Amino acid sequence: MTTIKVGVVGIGAIAHIFHLPNYKNHPQVELVAVADLDYERAQEAAKEWGAAAYPSAKAMFEGAGLDAVSICTFNASHAELAIQALEAGLDVLVEKPMTATAEEAERLVQAAERTGRVLMAGMSSRYRYDVRALKGIAESGELGDIYFAKARIIRRRGVPKGWFTSRTLSGGGPMMDIGVHALDAAWWLMGMPEPDNVLGKLFRRIAPYETKVNGFYEARSADNKAEGIYDVEDFGTAYITFANGAALTVEASWAANGAQDDAMKIELYGTQGGVSLDPLFLFKESSLVPVESRLQVESNDYYKEEIDHFVQCVIRREQPVSDVRQGLTVMRILDAIRLSSETNGAVKTDGGR
Repeated sequence: MTTIKVGVVGIGAIAHIFHLPNYKNHPQVELVAVADLDYERAQEAAKEWGAAAYPSAKAMFEGAGLDAVSICTFNASHAELAIQALEAGLDVLVEKPMTATAEEAERLVQAAERTGRVLMAGMSSRYRYDVRALKGIAESGELGDIYFAKARIIRRRGVPKGWFTSRTLSGGGPMMDIGVHALDAAWWLMGMPEPDNVLGKLFRRIAPYETKVNGFYEARSADNKAEGIYDVEDFGTAYITFANGAALTVEASWAANGAQDDAMKIELYGTQGGVSLDPLFLFKESSLVPVESRLQVESNDYYKEEIDHFVQCVIRREQPVSDVRQGLTVMRILDAIRLSSETNGAVKTDGGR
């Protein structure tokens, strides 16, 4: 059985919760190295997970004898680190969002194509069984032409602590942090049509707030904790049109005076039927009578599924389900949302496909 040697850069919460345990428990992976600029934190993680610690990604890429690496650092560092890894001959899984800007994503695509390495964008929602079930229905043609979709993730009071709220480090607020999941999943379910126009609005009207007993997740690193910079949105919305005539609306919030609903909601509308995610339903007509059917799909550990898919792509030299050019298109849409909000007008995008 083929095994690969893997390292992880950025030993924060996402690494500890998802990447490190899923690599450690994978029968075809040897977790050999971790790297973090906080070397003490890297050493602690190395001891916990049975790996070697490195004080920098560069040192790990050059000295650990790796085949592949996960990039789990703050968003603005993704591109530089992923390009370094690709040029060191490694295959790369980079956490979402793939980069902080579309320009960085373009450079990353070029590096992947130049080096011929596997580069996977960590769009974990594509690996959920319920999302995959809807993908199968959409691809079967049962819905007809999908002409409209809605996607949203709404938190009432859910601002994370640390680098997330610094635009310099994160590239944006909830639209980049959680909205990217809803945007990518809905676009994927629609068949990934080419975007042509984006009208977006980013608001910061509530955060930072002083609401009590409303703690949320916190970055493990010290970045932006002492400074407490908050220069990103707390609510974002966008209306996206596509070259095939379809349209998509996206909403994402860390803070809103409305019902708390941290689950990803998606609705697809087609000429022959529709589907919804959470609740999971199929909407059709039967003998000219409208009917709705609840779909029975088991839940799964989709981060485990994502890591396994990456490992298999590395071993088999295959392109991943969430490939780099698709990640570039998502980043172009996110850039267009920001620019549209700044200019208070619609923004053209070529889609990057």
